[in-house]
Amino acid sequence: MKTILTVLLLLVPALPAFTAGAAAPQSAALGALPRELPSLPPSLLAPLPERAGYDWAGLPAYIFTETERLAPPLVDAIGRTRRTLDVALYNLQIDDTVAALVRAKERGVKVRVLFDGAHVYPEAGRQIKAIIDSGIETRVMNGRGGTGAMHCKYAVFDGTLLQTGSANWSGFAESFSYENIMFVSDADVVAGYERNFDWMWRQARPAGQPTAPAEKPTPPPSDPTPDVNFNGTLLPDYVFSPRGGTEAAIVRAIDAARAEADVAMFTFTSANIMDALKRAAARGVRVKLMLFAGQKFPFLQEAKANRMELRFKEGRLEKGQMHNKFAVLDGRLLINGSFNWTATAENSNTENTIFTTAPEYVAPYKAEFDKLYRQAFGPKAD
Repeated sequence: MKTILTVLLLLVPALPAFTAGAAAPQSAALGALPRELPSLPPSLLAPLPERAGYDWAGLPAYIFTETERLAPPLVDAIGRTRRTLDVALYNLQIDDTVAALVRAKERGVKVRVLFDGAHVYPEAGRQIKAIIDSGIETRVMNGRGGTGAMHCKYAVFDGTLLQTGSANWSGFAESFSYENIMFVSDADVVAGYERNFDWMWRQARPAGQPTAPAEKPTPPPSDPTPDVNFNGTLLPDYVFSPRGGTEAAIVRAIDAARAEADVAMFTFTSANIMDALKRAAARGVRVKLMLFAGQKFPFLQEAKANRMELRFKEGRLEKGQMHNKFAVLDGRLLINGSFNWTATAENSNTENTIFTTAPEYVAPYKAEFDKLYRQAFGPKAD
């Protein structure tokens, strides 16, 4: 992923100081990392007229919910949006974001919100109902098959900025669970997510009209220029589910790992990805798995037999979760998004996944994994 921040670091020897803000704890060995996206010089702010106006300077590049609140940067980003705002949410339960979305509509922003069917029917929650009743364009969809869900948690602001990650826009995510979000300004990635949103939107139905006509399911959009180079293997900048090749891309990435695979996963039941990790362990890669303690892990004995390091992590508060779905390979590649490593995510749900080697993301996520892994506990003795 060729981020604008990376381009700035290459082209501008001395950047102005970043906007002040709370920084997530990081390992001292990582040194000082850019915590926020800097203001762009005028020479690099030349978007097409219909893309003009979005100022994302000062928004955090990433957030981990045990150190920072989820709502403020979301409300901030919504408040800066001037033209279009596309939001795909599995669930919504934060009043401040609801109010911000309504304000955006009232000032003339074209707002479209897409919800998962199980959170609208038979009865929507208070915040989702408020969006529907506000007159915001709202559609509803499921995934594929009887158990599929619209499981995405992302937003595209003015076609120039993406927010994605593991966190639903909910108080549970903000206060109870270990979660992450990231803001991405890479033009190719943002354009890919716009195509994916439009693809879902065409297959969705207006809220309150569950039998309205909708486009028949088609394969999700794919990255036309996969150029994330990880140890000589080219990976896509992004992949979408269902059946868009997410599992296969993750397997290719793991097969290219040489030293270490750090996995923080809410749910892990994919036999194909587990086979890739076994191949990695066999060639000497150090495999560390951190899984949510409340989910069953079907490969426990295989992990032990292949000398993988396995730990379990509970949520921050009672009933909370370790809800992350990211992996860091060789300390150089980050895989992140809504995609649990399961057959359901691959074949039934609508999901989104990002692959990036940009150090401004990879290094903090590696530090976050190390921190949570130290706090996690190992499997019970046989």
